[in-house]
Amino acid sequence: MQLSGDFKVMDVKGTDYRGIVRLEMSSESGVSLALEYPRNAVGVDIKQGDNVRVSISNEKDPNYSSNWDVYMNGVVYYVGGNNVKISIGGGLLMDVNNFKNDVKVGEKVYIGLKVLR
Repeated sequence: MQLSGDFKVMDVKGTDYRGIVRLEMSSESGVSLALEYPRNAVGVDIKQGDNVRVSISNEKDPNYSSNWDVYMNGVVYYVGGNNVKISIGGGLLMDVNNFKNDVKVGEKVYIGLKVLR
């Protein structure tokens, strides 16, 4: 799975889990993302209205610590109707909606987030 682009944070919602928020983001390309995000554990505060560069790739970025504010790995567990669901290590979930490129269940992916200031 390959996806990269700039997304605007449309909403930040609380969840039933302490320290976990749900980021809802959209891009001009029509792809939208919903990500359960461990704001307290990571220490990177992403707010509504922020612009975030997102990368989802099968290949680990060797320079992830300098290229990304947040870097996680996960596994694709559902693909259907242009929607992809990813399980991120630690029990977090990510939904990718309106994704029309090649992706398969079981793929390991690396997810990078960079807040654009």
